[in-house]
Amino acid sequence: MLPTYAVGYSYVTSGDVKDYTYCPTIVWIKSALGVREPPSVDMVLGSSKPYRSEVFERIGIPKPWAFEVLLRCKHLGISGVVDLVGGSRRYEVAEVKAFKRRNYSHFTSQLMFYAYLTSVVLGPVVRAHLVLGDRVKTYSITDRVLQEVERVVKRVREIKNSDRPPTTPYAGSKRCVLCWYRRYCPSV
Repeated sequence: MLPTYAVGYSYVTSGDVKDYTYCPTIVWIKSALGVREPPSVDMVLGSSKPYRSEVFERIGIPKPWAFEVLLRCKHLGISGVVDLVGGSRRYEVAEVKAFKRRNYSHFTSQLMFYAYLTSVVLGPVVRAHLVLGDRVKTYSITDRVLQEVERVVKRVREIKNSDRPPTTPYAGSKRCVLCWYRRYCPSV
């Protein structure tokens, strides 16, 4: 018997949560149509930059540090690769973006997902850090935060397993007009 999450046999990933926060229809397009945006120049440049340990030292992430940590919870059907997990018994996580951003709420959601995933697989996460170039946003991880992530994971799973796309909440907005997935969007 398959676990209850396995309706569509796919895990909910950190990328799904990030996409959901940006626009829920992207999750459906990627899942139902199998379409993926090609990497942008910023994505390629950002992924090739080395991690800067002085930033992690400055914000006080405890050692030992582990980079690019693949975590998967089969029971919950969730997975992701955390940029940095620091500490032991009580953890801190970091998501590193090479460049500053104005709108980074979708990256914050991705970071909270990493905190949730790490807490489920390794143990309690006390702080999470979003590194945007030289700027750092630090968040305390509470039960309320983890419950919100659970709610989002459930909604993402529903979208991925649905035959019908959700309504695009940004139809006609600048976000929608600039979206690469617009050409596949059934709401446009």
